[in-house]
Amino acid sequence: DFSVKFGTVVVANRIAYVGNVQYDGQTFGDKILKSDVNQFDNFPKTNAIEASIADGDEIIKLEEYADRLLEFKKTKMTLINISQEIEFLEDTFKHKGVSHPAATCKTDYGIAWVNKLGCYLYDGKSVNNLLEKGGRQIIKESEWATFTTYEPMIGYISKKRQLLIANDVT
Repeated sequence: DFSVKFGTVVVANRIAYVGNVQYDGQTFGDKILKSDVNQFDNFPKTNAIEASIADGDEIIKLEEYADRLLEFKKTKMTLINISQEIEFLEDTFKHKGVSHPAATCKTDYGIAWVNKLGCYLYDGKSVNNLLEKGGRQIIKESEWATFTTYEPMIGYISKKRQLLIANDVT
């Protein structure tokens, strides 16, 4: 009998991916386990994905978009390709992590997230900083720093196709 506790879960391609897992009395903050196809509550230890291990960081949130798994840790976002039978690390984006699960959301256009350094969108091809337009800042760093003094969170208003950013998760 093998039971797993986890901090975050996402389902993609009929497979459940869980991150920041705990089993056998141990916590593995940077490990992802995946279920077998259509068995969303069974996570064999052999189905582990460790994109970036022993980095002193833990998985905060998992998101999925365009056959990619976005692994958000506190300091970075890791892009894992899940389009094939074997997953592989596609890219790592330093300084693009999140401090809590409410700092990410799924939109019609991709995955959006916010942290103290910016607001980003992964559209299936690239990561874009939404605080820039044409390579130029549209919100000053000082204004963003003041706005995000606490822990920012993000939501998506689908009817208006707008992101809503609050400056404090509490």
